[in-house]
Amino acid sequence: MAQCAAKSKRSQEQCLKWAVRGRHTCHMHGGTAKGPKTKIGKERARHAALRHGGHTQEARVLHREAMALIRQSKNILQPFARG
Repeated sequence: MAQCAAKSKRSQEQCLKWAVRGRHTCHMHGGTAKGPKTKIGKERARHAALRHGGHTQEARVLHREAMALIRQSKNILQPFARG
């Protein structure tokens, strides 16, 4: 039986507990977790990991389009700017 392979964030020392059989970590560091197995469970986990959607592909496309419109408006209004 091996020891847990998890390390502390602060001290960088290895956990001294025994690992769960067939795993690399103890029960405190996720050795008993097996993760979602079904298609529905995996989909739920994927949605749970999404925080705000600001970096999704759709959001990036919208941001690019908005920036292009802003650039166009600046180019159109530049001759009228007082300086």
